[in-house]
Amino acid sequence: MKKITTNTLATLVLIGIISLSSVNAAALERRSLRGDKQLRQLERVYQRHDRKHELRASVLGISADELREQLRERSLDVVVKKYGFKDRLAFYVAVTGKLKDELYKRGWTERKIEQFVQKRVSRLSSLPQLSPAAV
Repeated sequence: MKKITTNTLATLVLIGIISLSSVNAAALERRSLRGDKQLRQLERVYQRHDRKHELRASVLGISADELREQLRERSLDVVVKKYGFKDRLAFYVAVTGKLKDELYKRGWTERKIEQFVQKRVSRLSSLPQLSPAAV
């Protein structure tokens, strides 16, 4: 896997945690459209930072070239199910776990990750929200 800076890694974990919690909340509310939108946004983030498919392929247990070839022929949902994941949500939980594991290897603790997430979430929630009419 290509070396990702620690700050980028921590931000990816943050984005994964926020997105996955939104997807789980949407699933509880039975609003699959909102959850699907969050999964698409999370996929775009992972595509941007994992352009060569190394991270996602390592979670599936295959090479990046194999994953790239399979994604040319099939959708991500089909590929993920082929390798034993229930759906994309379960796959993204595993990817986020892999990112957290990398942070642990770099000396971060669970407490430090929690503090980072809480600090960033509070900063994000304090930003003024745009109303739908303004957009």
